[in-house]
Amino acid sequence: MQYQDDHSSFFEKLLHPVSRSLLRDISDDELRAMAMHELVPNNQGSSLYVTRIRSRSAAFTEVVYDIDEALVTLLEQVWGYLRWQQMIRVAARIGSADRQPLYANLYVTRRYARIAQMFAMNFSVEMDQDYADLVTVVVPEWHQRKVIVMPRQRVTYILGSDYYGEAKMATLRIAMHLGRENMNGLGLHAGSKIVRVSTPRGLEEKGLLIFGLSGTGKTTITTADHGLVAPEGVEVLQDDINILLPNGSALGSEANFYIKTDNVTKQPPLLRAARDRSALIENCWVDDDGEIDFDNHAITTNGRAVVPRDAIPNTSKRIDLDRVDCLLFNMRRYDIPPIGRLVSAEQAAAFFMLGESTITSAEDPSRVGQAKRVVGFDPFIMDNPHINGNRLLRILRDNPDIRCYVLNTGRIGGKDGANMTPDVTFAAIRGALGESIEWYYDDILGYEIPKTLDIPEASSYDPYTWYSREEYAGKIGTLRRERKEYLVKFKGLAPEIIDSV
Repeated sequence: MQYQDDHSSFFEKLLHPVSRSLLRDISDDELRAMAMHELVPNNQGSSLYVTRIRSRSAAFTEVVYDIDEALVTLLEQVWGYLRWQQMIRVAARIGSADRQPLYANLYVTRRYARIAQMFAMNFSVEMDQDYADLVTVVVPEWHQRKVIVMPRQRVTYILGSDYYGEAKMATLRIAMHLGRENMNGLGLHAGSKIVRVSTPRGLEEKGLLIFGLSGTGKTTITTADHGLVAPEGVEVLQDDINILLPNGSALGSEANFYIKTDNVTKQPPLLRAARDRSALIENCWVDDDGEIDFDNHAITTNGRAVVPRDAIPNTSKRIDLDRVDCLLFNMRRYDIPPIGRLVSAEQAAAFFMLGESTITSAEDPSRVGQAKRVVGFDPFIMDNPHINGNRLLRILRDNPDIRCYVLNTGRIGGKDGANMTPDVTFAAIRGALGESIEWYYDDILGYEIPKTLDIPEASSYDPYTWYSREEYAGKIGTLRRERKEYLVKFKGLAPEIIDSV
């Protein structure tokens, strides 16, 4: 038995679960007071919580298009429980009020008011707003851990997880899907910023989208000032999710940032925000003296915080890019230079589909350096990933001024080779945006690389310092074959994307 949208009572409960009482339009102070029973005291005065589940439940997530009897039975059990509970509803706006915003409702049981508190700070709260484009229902105390994503109904049920990141990404997962399906755009797991930089034509503003898997430096690059001095400078817009539109502009999603804290003490722009009293902190250590120790990972290496954007240097209130000029694809590899400039829209779409990095020692010491691939550097694509690749190809063809670059934030020359420090990466980006790099086409890599970079010991970051041409051709040739074998798996992907590698 399958349920269709004409079962009005069923779908009404799906989107608006009935509870004993519903608390709505709750202020920040009221949410903090409701969550006080879980608060860990600390000298910073921040709301700090320790959760039972400390990462996303990817293995427990199911995308459902046809609602069958088993799911109906489960949902009716959930509703039967919620009928006797008090719930909180937060109505929020995703994106700017004047730029195709989406409206989201979050429902959560009252005892987990901290999840509502973090959601309300992460997005823009909309008081007296009943309409919602998408809905997220969170029941952390449920005995079974399960995340049910229903794209057709634009709703996600999170059962058995009290980790805020699950609620945030459930909401944004649907938002990105709507960006693709309803806006003719492309939801992207990417940071965004504006860089004001001197070029041969004078001072120019360039809009950047920065992609990358966790650990490849996406947040570091997004929030960096690149050593630029006024009148040059940067404006940080978004850390995580954007929607790229057909005209080459990009819509932001979040009012404030949800950052990882495991490495925050080495990132001064973010540390200031994490130390802000208004930060909402999750799974970070508090010592016996009440000090928050972000470097103590006894609880988890996945400590998090929702931080106010205005506490991060170089941010402003705007979150949208009126024009995207550059895409940066971050990778951690052992065999490519710090930066490369891609030569076609097809090639850029291929690197987007490859979503390539390498396995680190933290993941699997026996496989260090082996390729790891996630389409679009995005673990939240629900279906038909080939549509994303084809969509990006079309947007890049329609906006030929967008330049695309590959960044290596790993090493060159193997695991003991030259390390791509943030300073090396920042200098490479600065040179590309300022158009001071002299490029040449490398026939082994198949794209353009710098003749040199304006950095100390620049030759140590040249692949031909480490490999002979014959050795390098063999290494990259093997990589190209692997890439093509990977891309041909995506039925419906434009053949010119596959051929471009």
